[in-house]
Amino acid sequence: MTDILAKDVNSNSGQPPFAGDGKKPDEEKKRRGGIWFRILAVLLFLGALVEGAILYADRAAKNVEATPAPQPVVAAPQPVVVAPQPVAEKHAPKEKVENAYFFRIDGKDVEGRTASFDYIIVTNDYTWVKGSTTEVVANDTVIPEEETADRIITPKVKESFASALDLIAVGLASREGDREAEEARALARAQTVAGWISKVSDASIPLWTLTLGQYDRDACKAQQDADSSYERPVLLASVRARADGVNLTEAFADALTGHDNLPSRNCYSQFDLVKIR
Repeated sequence: MTDILAKDVNSNSGQPPFAGDGKKPDEEKKRRGGIWFRILAVLLFLGALVEGAILYADRAAKNVEATPAPQPVVAAPQPVVVAPQPVAEKHAPKEKVENAYFFRIDGKDVEGRTASFDYIIVTNDYTWVKGSTTEVVANDTVIPEEETADRIITPKVKESFASALDLIAVGLASREGDREAEEARALARAQTVAGWISKVSDASIPLWTLTLGQYDRDACKAQQDADSSYERPVLLASVRARADGVNLTEAFADALTGHDNLPSRNCYSQFDLVKIR
């Protein structure tokens, strides 16, 4: 019996434990392989995370480099606004000659041809009788018509006419009343003045009438001259010099414009210059 047991023990001495069925070692191998597989997967996952982080950081750096640095905002240049400069007004030089003021003025026609004028305004002591086309009042007294020419056109005024190239009788009416009626009155006054000039001047000198129509006192208040009345003044003019072919209407209107002590062309409803001699 002892021998038999010894043989059985000896016959099993070279076999591994549990080798009888072969299942236990295979399961152990599978278990160990699963562990290594999970370890490998974890390592691959960590490697992917690291590589992704590196790629993200690299792209961010490239984007920072590619994005231009913000430029300072420069305001658009503002247009330079130049304030309009006031139109410089001229002051017409004037000279007192007995009972009249001579305003020395120059003008041009649209072609640039020039003419020089004496614009003669009788002092405030003499004005047209309101509504009249023939009577003049001096210091509140109506001058007899037969004396008017010599009282208005005094010796020195008459002397200035001797050297004139043209003489101009001017008619003006006040702003009151109907425009058409006042313009007719202005023409009649110009014709009356022309009659006075004809009596005291050389017949060879061309004579014109200038009808100004109604005067707008309110529109031209700033141009009033302290020494003269522009409401119902007695007016005359003469041409001292003129270029060949000059348009006297245009040159005279231009000569009156732009003075701070003379009413401009725009102060009147008309400006009709007509040659009568």
